Amino acid sequence: MNNAKCRELWATVAVLTLALVGAFAPDAYLPMLFRAFIVPLALALLALAAASALWRRWWLAQGALLGAAIMLAQVPAATVGQVGSGRMALRIFHMNVLQPNTAFAEAIAVAQASDADVISVQEVGSEWAEALLRGLVASHPYVHLEPRNNCYGIALFSKRPFQKVEVLEVEGTPFLEARIDMAGRSVRLLAVHATSPISYGHFRRRNAQLDRLGTHLAGTEEATILVGDLNTVPWDAAFVRFCGRAGLRSTTPSFQRTWPALGPLAAIPLDHVLLSPGIICTAVRTVPIPGSDHRGLLAVLNL
Repeated sequence: MNNAKCRELWATVAVLTLALVGAFAPDAYLPMLFRAFIVPLALALLALAAASALWRRWWLAQGALLGAAIMLAQVPAATVGQVGSGRMALRIFHMNVLQPNTAFAEAIAVAQASDADVISVQEVGSEWAEALLRGLVASHPYVHLEPRNNCYGIALFSKRPFQKVEVLEVEGTPFLEARIDMAGRSVRLLAVHATSPISYGHFRRRNAQLDRLGTHLAGTEEATILVGDLNTVPWDAAFVRFCGRAGLRSTTPSFQRTWPALGPLAAIPLDHVLLSPGIICTAVRTVPIPGSDHRGLLAVLNL
């Protein structure tokens, strides 16, 4: 075997090893970070497969194609687009504004343009709290604000009155749990911003938050909507575990990406709308948020 073929063989082995690690790595910190990016990595392998075919490097082309297929097979299907017999009952808009962002008016204008019944806002510091109150309270007079200057402040603005709002302090982070009328039925609505797993300690804290919240939501048949930046992707073990325990399902389509945002593009889906049985998401799309590193979500929900 000549040197060129030997190098191609080793490159093919490396590509397949990368794909297998991405698809089947254990639920640990570093593998979790790697697995979060399997969709952009799979797209990179598809590009490599095409280039290798043009160069007539057939082993590498086939290995890259197989590796991309192995990774993409891990991405679960979502429930968006189901059509139920109920009428449109709730329009909800979620945005992580990025606390240092100063494009207050521009981001608030996007929220207003969504025509949402409920607006969920995350990374609400003191400056954002003041700006949001000035910009949204006229159209969304029912408000609950929990500002924090550590990037974990949170807020809900609604056109409809809240029947009840509670703050859930979960591992030191405020989540909001509200009850709201949805086509004559009381529905539980949660706004959640889980800890970003930027270190091993934060990874453990995020998982503990999702475990505690899953236990809180388990064992009830109450209709539930959860919206927020969960700092996890649908194929992460922590996400799957949380949805199973809480009895919620993802509406995240395979093409939906919200972070990090660069114009109309983003790499991974960190922001989510999760639903209990009996609530259907008939449409969900991402929306650019001026000055933020996240794209927002606009969802239309039916009973």
